[in-house]
Parts: sequence; C-alpha cells; structure tokens
Amino acid sequence: MDEKRVTGEAKKLTGQVEGAVGGLTGDKETKAEGQVTELRGTVENLVGQAKDAARDIADQASQAAGQAGGIARDALRAGRERLPDADEVYRRGNDAYRSGNAAVRGHVEEAPLIALLAAVGVGYLLGLLIHGRD
Repeated sequence: MDEKRVTGEAKKLTGQVEGAVGGLTGDKETKAEGQVTELRGTVENLVGQAKDAARDIADQASQAAGQAGGIARDALRAGRERLPDADEVYRRGNDAYRSGNAAVRGHVEEAPLIALLAAVGVGYLLGLLIHGRD
C-alpha cells in the first residue's frame, strides 16, 4: 500500500476533527481550515490509490508479458524439434529466390518488350490449359 494512502487518511481525519471543533466553538476559520485539511487528505489518499492501481496494472502486464514470452519460447522450441532443418531450407529457398529474381530482372531490364510478350504468351497458354478450348 502506498504511504500516501495512510498519510492522506490521517490528514482527512485530522481535518474532520479540526472542522468539528471549529463548528462546535463557532470558529469559522478553524472550521474552514479543517475542511481544507480534510480535502487535502482526501486528495492525497486518492493519489495513493491511483499509484497502487498503476502498480497493480504494471505488475499484471509484466506477468502477462512473461507468460507470452514463455509461450513463444515453447512454440519456437517445438517448431525447431519438429522441423530441425526448417532454417536451412528457408535460407536455401531465399537464396534461390534472390538468384532467380536477379536473373529475370536482368533480362527484363535488357528487353522489356520481349519480357512483356513472353508474360502474355505464358498467361494465354495457362488460360488454355485451365479452361481448355470451348
């Protein structure tokens, strides 16, 4: 519990007593000072409550993040156990993609019109294969 909650509650009670004494004696100034002290104590108590709530939320978020990290580590470990060569296969596939992309890019940059015509021709042939001649 935040200390402001305790000190705020103490000030609040002090202000209530001071205000009651001022009310009983008819001293308006003492009564007003008591009310101000009570209000300050209430505000201080609320600040302490807000700090406690923020601390609780931060603790819960930290726990949730820790649990999520554990789940992610477990999933990664399970994936690596089931697919031990997955990293290498991915690297090889990525290398093949990059080299193929570089080779095609070179031809397209040298002769863009021929590349366009070839793409149209391949598309037409795929259309024939998929839909056939009707």
